[in-house]
Amino acid sequence: MVDFILVLLISIYIYSVSNSCYISLDNPQKTFLVLLFIIHFGMMWVAYNDNIVDAISFYKNAKNAESWLSLFGLGSAFMSFLIYPLVKIGVSMFVLFLLFATISYKAFLWYFNQMISNYNSGATVYGISLAQMFFLLPSLHYWSSFLGKDVLIFFFLTYLLFEFKMKVKLNLLHFIVLVVLLLLRPHVFFAVFFAFFIFYFSQKEISIYFKIKLSILALTVVGFSIPIIMYFGKIKHLTYSSIIERWSSINNYAIHSRSGINLTESNYLDRIWLLLFRPLFYDATTIYQYIVSIENSFMLFFFILVIVYLFINWKAIVVLQDAKLALLIGICIVLMISIYIYNLGLASRMRLMFLPLFFYALHQLIFTKRLENK
Repeated sequence: MVDFILVLLISIYIYSVSNSCYISLDNPQKTFLVLLFIIHFGMMWVAYNDNIVDAISFYKNAKNAESWLSLFGLGSAFMSFLIYPLVKIGVSMFVLFLLFATISYKAFLWYFNQMISNYNSGATVYGISLAQMFFLLPSLHYWSSFLGKDVLIFFFLTYLLFEFKMKVKLNLLHFIVLVVLLLLRPHVFFAVFFAFFIFYFSQKEISIYFKIKLSILALTVVGFSIPIIMYFGKIKHLTYSSIIERWSSINNYAIHSRSGINLTESNYLDRIWLLLFRPLFYDATTIYQYIVSIENSFMLFFFILVIVYLFINWKAIVVLQDAKLALLIGICIVLMISIYIYNLGLASRMRLMFLPLFFYALHQLIFTKRLENK
């Protein structure tokens, strides 16, 4: 009965947000929205039937917990903490998948609505810009449509970006979102914090007095982050030997994991490449990896074209603040995750946290130029 009521409410919500968007669109964009809906919830069904280990673990931990507070902690523990009330009232795994898929679907609609508000001409497919087309990548929807931490992080990052764009003043809800982000993935929280720090510190119109306060806040956050990172990274003591010991432990796990890499045989640039574009055909070994390789090849080609385009037309490019912030957040997350990324599957999942930011920023950069010159 609980499942039926929740599915009914979720279905009404999905219809409401989809229909309110659909009725205002022209035919090409209506087609895009329908494709987005089909791919997103179709991939949710695929993810649900794949019996993803993390999702099962979150559900079982919540179901078997002695109390709600016993689950409170960082990362995976906090994920089980969040779903505990729903699990305890009898919500099934499938309905939780549907709920999380709906949360991420809303985030995709935010991007969609913002992007179609721009002047749309130039490189398009059936009236849809290339940057928008990349939001249809199946792997993005596979990782955004199951019970997982990355779904919520994707949603919160999208929410914060567009709250910034609308110039909404800092409020209690923003603070709650940041705290939840910190508890889900502390390192991503700090990456986002420093992206905002760089953004505001680079603003010429901001006073020196404010920048000094911002610097003090940044130093405070750095000091505050050290024990959190040590706890999250399972580093016992802040010594060279402890860090090397933990690094060796991660590397040992990576070597023996599925599609893992040897961290000692890779450098930082190798891991950035892995995070952004691997697997490619030269290192794919499974059907799934070959499918993702096709996506990664298209992305690599697209990013090369965009970089060449921006280099040639750099004098005419208008960089709006939201595009600048989206790029900064995405770059900071990539640089943070590349420190430890050790698995091709994990890399594919992590892209949900920064690829939509990059696609949105590139869309804004390219089409804003045309709008200003119109």
